[in-house]
Order: sequence, then structure tokens, then C-alpha cells
Amino acid sequence: MTTTGFERRTYLAHALKFAAAGIATAVGLAWCPASTAATGSSAKHVSDITIGTILPLTGATAQNGENSLRGIRLAVEEINQAGGIKSMGGAKLKLTVADATSDPAKAASAAINFLSKSEKPLAMVGAYASGLTETIARVTERARIPLLSTSFADTLTQQGYKFFFQIPAAASKMGTAQFRYASEVAKANNSSLKKIAIVYANNAYGASQAAALKKQAESSGVQVALYAGYSPDITDANPIVAKIQASGADSIFSIAYVTDGVLLMRALKSSGSTLAMFGGTGGYVTPDFLKVLGSAVNGVFSITTSNPDDYGAIGEAYQKKYGQFMPQEAHDNAAAVFIIAQALEEHPTTNPVALAQTLHSGKYTLGAASSMPGGSVEFNASGVNIHAEPLMVQWQDGKLVGVWPASLVKGKPQWPEAKKN
Repeated sequence: MTTTGFERRTYLAHALKFAAAGIATAVGLAWCPASTAATGSSAKHVSDITIGTILPLTGATAQNGENSLRGIRLAVEEINQAGGIKSMGGAKLKLTVADATSDPAKAASAAINFLSKSEKPLAMVGAYASGLTETIARVTERARIPLLSTSFADTLTQQGYKFFFQIPAAASKMGTAQFRYASEVAKANNSSLKKIAIVYANNAYGASQAAALKKQAESSGVQVALYAGYSPDITDANPIVAKIQASGADSIFSIAYVTDGVLLMRALKSSGSTLAMFGGTGGYVTPDFLKVLGSAVNGVFSITTSNPDDYGAIGEAYQKKYGQFMPQEAHDNAAAVFIIAQALEEHPTTNPVALAQTLHSGKYTLGAASSMPGGSVEFNASGVNIHAEPLMVQWQDGKLVGVWPASLVKGKPQWPEAKKN
């Protein structure tokens, strides 16, 4: 049965009310002040450390959730095989997993249930989609458990949270870079953007990134001929393509997940469109995008959060284990696990409050954290990674290649033939 917006908000309000009333008792150690939970030398006598992850494993964003989980599991395996957390006597990371579904209201309930179990996580990683993370972060904040996330929404770090940590650049920064980099790539290829179409999944992720993109385009004197949001659950992109064609745009900027991104690309190809396409990460940088569309992906640009050319050993390990290249969400979620491991290595603790304090004060370069832009991850008081920078990739001969800016990537952009002057 389809729920109305009011019903969904009501469900969420009740879920969060119960969380505030009852989760303090259920979570136990997570609510203990630092003075009453194991830190320092007393934290060295544990056999394992539970890390929780809550991701969309069913629903519209399930494939992105599965990719994320693969990266997390790979990071846990590598850390444990290397001896675990040595400062804690070789304690091994133990991963517990919950399905956030692809519905924000259900995600809140899933988080509450997850944190009510007897085995409590020291920290959590999740939940890929910003709409899901917004509801889950309220629960983890009340529980005072660190949540490391690859979600983009600016609002996530604007709530005064002390236990939320955003690893990639925020959506507004992504949207601004999506347009700016596209303009710079066009100029470098003796072309220009004059009239653009912006189409986006109308949720926390898509709307915030699209708004920043639109603002940047307009401030640059470029006409936004079409600015259209749509439900992420669409089954037919032809109406969107019809709007793009009617707008007279000379290029397309899209913010989409896998399913809607594929539908849009298929509809564009069927229409005979040769317009330059600039994706907003999400579905545009996943193995499934290539698997479904094949050679049709070639030439498509996308903004993204980390450079696939820099993934190195963990990228190779992912390819060997899963038989496909390591997508952005897998890498960045793996980085979250390495950040937790380094924090525990440097400041042993079984207290989530103490761990959160460490996360706010450290600089992280272990494993996949070192292949985030800038070579490290460092959080400010709001949980923002101060080194996070977007970059642009392009599908070339069936591979994602970092193409812009030159200071962050190794490849060079290939401008569509139809756009050359």
C-alpha cells in the first residue's frame, strides 16, 4: 500500500519519539560517560570490537547499499588480517549489518531496533542515501554513537551533531563543482555551456545538489532552460527527455541513482540525443551503469567524491574479490572503517563517546582514507571532512577515468564530437 507524505511523517515522528524515550536504556554502554566506560589501558583487554552498518539492502537504492557493504566488509577483512587493532591486543573488528530499506521512515525504525539489541556497536557506518541518513543520524545522535557516513546532504552537518561524521564533500559543494568543472572542461575543449537542463531525483540528495548547481550556473551567466525534479522511483524517463528536448538545452546535468539514471540514458539514446551529459555521482559511477548500458556510457561525465585512479591496493583487492571495479560508495565506506580503526589504534577505547572525541581531533590516512582527495580525512567540530573535494570522471572505453581538475586526476577529458566548435 502506498503511504501518503503525512502518514510517513507521522510514522517517523512516533518512531523518533520512542527512540528518545527508550533508547538510552537499550543502548547501555553507548550512553555511559567516558569516566565509566573502558578507555586507555583497560580497553586493551577485549577480543573484538563491534562496528554496525545500516544500509539500503532492499528497495530502489539496494544496489548502492550492496556496493557499500562490500567495501565495508573488505576493509574489515583487511584490518583483521593485518592483526586487528594492535593497541587493543589485536582485537578484531566484528561487523553487524541491518537493512535500512530505501524508505526514510522505515530507516529510523530499523536504526532504533538495531541499537536496542544486546550487542551494541561502538560505531556505525551508513546509510548511503542522504534521506535515510537524515533519519538514522537523529537516532545515533541520541544514542551518542558515532555515525560515519558517505551521504552528501548539507543539512547533516548543520544540526549541531557531535556524533555525525561526513566523509565526502557536501551536496552543495558537489553541485557547484558539477557545473564549474563542466564549464572548465568545455572551455579547455574550445566550447562553452550556454543553456543547460538540470534534472534530478527529488529527495535530500538530489534537491540540495541541484539547487547548488542551479545557483552556480545562474551566477555564471548560463541560462537554466529546464530545472525539473522527479520521483526517484520513476519507471519511465521519456517524459523527462521530452522536457529536455523542448527546452533547447545544449547540455544535461543529471543527479540520479542507478535505476533512474539508466532509464534517463536509455530514453536519451532512443531520442537520438548527442548532448553532453554531466552526472551527479550516484548511479553514474557504478558498475551497474556500465553493465546495463554497455558502450552507451562512453563519453558521459560525472562529478564524484574520490578518484578511482587512486584506489590502489584496495581497488585491486575489490576487483579480485568481486570481479568488477570498486565503485565510489564501496571505496568511501571502506575509508570510514579504516578511519575508525586508526582512531582506535591511536586512542584505544570501548566507549563511543571517547571515540567520537578522537574522531574530531585526528587526521586519518590509514588504508582507503589515504585515497580520499587530499590524501587524508580530518573532521571539524561539525563533522565536516575539511579535505573533501569533488572531482570529475568520464567513461572512456568502458572505464571510469578521473579527468578534472588536473591537480587531482591523471586522465584527460574527451569532449563530445557533436559539441566541438
